[in-house]
Amino acid sequence: MSNGTQQGVRSHIVGRVSEMTHVVDIKQGFTVPIVADFATRRLGLDPTAAPVRWIDNLRTVFTAIALDTSVGNLTPLNDIATIHFARWVILPGDTQLLFTSNFDGSWEQYIHDFVTVANSGAKTPHNDAGIKWMDAIWGNCVGYPGTADFPAFLDFIQQGMVETTLWYPTISDVTVRDVSWLRQFRKHFSHFEEVALTVPRASWPPELLAAYDHLNRSVNRIDVTDV
Repeated sequence: MSNGTQQGVRSHIVGRVSEMTHVVDIKQGFTVPIVADFATRRLGLDPTAAPVRWIDNLRTVFTAIALDTSVGNLTPLNDIATIHFARWVILPGDTQLLFTSNFDGSWEQYIHDFVTVANSGAKTPHNDAGIKWMDAIWGNCVGYPGTADFPAFLDFIQQGMVETTLWYPTISDVTVRDVSWLRQFRKHFSHFEEVALTVPRASWPPELLAAYDHLNRSVNRIDVTDV
């Protein structure tokens, strides 16, 4: 297991999969809801609402995201093709926010994707309101500089990163893109099989028959669902 420690980064890598853990303080006091438009679209909240606590503002963001995804909608994170999972947790005491993620490739590229995809503000099928998702979440936290100044954002992430004491990925040699490719392969192979079996096997060239049987056995030995 390697450990990326350049510039204070503590992101472990096993095989082709990386991880990061980040903890930051949540702002104290009150604020005019910075996600009023976001909350209005998702929760029907009054955009002229009175000031709220930063922690409640943050919870509103997470509630809106959870509501959106619970009905099958996607988020800009779905446009980042390297994420295995990402998790935000408000820690007990309501004073700190934990972020942890597993992803493919380098830590630097992953953070760059967050800026250019999840916080671009561009309207996409997964972000029809053009919401800057990182602003909506980390904007409630101490020291968050936004993402327009990428070095400053990078420093914000690095300063909050904490060492993962033990990290064990069960599968470390398969990327998210690999999984997507394998799902598509199985789908197309199933279609090929349906068509191929309409032709009598006795008419197949021996080499094709042997190759098909070998591939069929191999594919069907893989225990997968919903592919």
